[in-house]
Amino acid sequence: MDKIRSILNKIFSNFLLGLLFMGIVLLFVGLGYRGKYQRVSESYLPMALIGLGILLPYIIYFFYSSNKYQKRQKIRLEKASNDFNVFINNSRKSDLNLDDVEIISFNSKSPDFYESKVGQLNQKDSYKNKNLNDVKVEFPFGGQKLNYLFKTNKGLDNIKIHFAIKKETKIYFDENDSDKIYVDFDFLNK
Repeated sequence: MDKIRSILNKIFSNFLLGLLFMGIVLLFVGLGYRGKYQRVSESYLPMALIGLGILLPYIIYFFYSSNKYQKRQKIRLEKASNDFNVFINNSRKSDLNLDDVEIISFNSKSPDFYESKVGQLNQKDSYKNKNLNDVKVEFPFGGQKLNYLFKTNKGLDNIKIHFAIKKETKIYFDENDSDKIYVDFDFLNK
């Protein structure tokens, strides 16, 4: 039964794609366009209207689903932000000496694409700040060593320099749930 349903789904989706393509062709042909996007004949309005009529449900569905997705994302981000603020306000905080923090691993996600400018290599602007590096640190807290993973766009040397300059940061923790810990490394992203 599932195999028949998947076959029917594929047929239906291919039919919808074919209908979309036909609507685009009818619209352009009805408007008088042929070949290289040039008007070569008079427009035939009924054919253009048929093409537009075929495309209209796709356009409406696209804008509806896009708007719905954006609203869902906004609600999800607001909820995550509120949950984080509640955690920060209700948790206990303590000072963390950055001299005690040991960087265990640093996974660089730097891009492989560079452009050359007279004797120097520069990272393409479109790739900058999109690749966050995974940094795993270990520090003593509450009589045990804790591992903490965070992401930053800084390199390993820059992280070490920032740690040496800053000297101290805050750690937020929930006394009831030992898995809820947040270390304030926001100074790395400034």
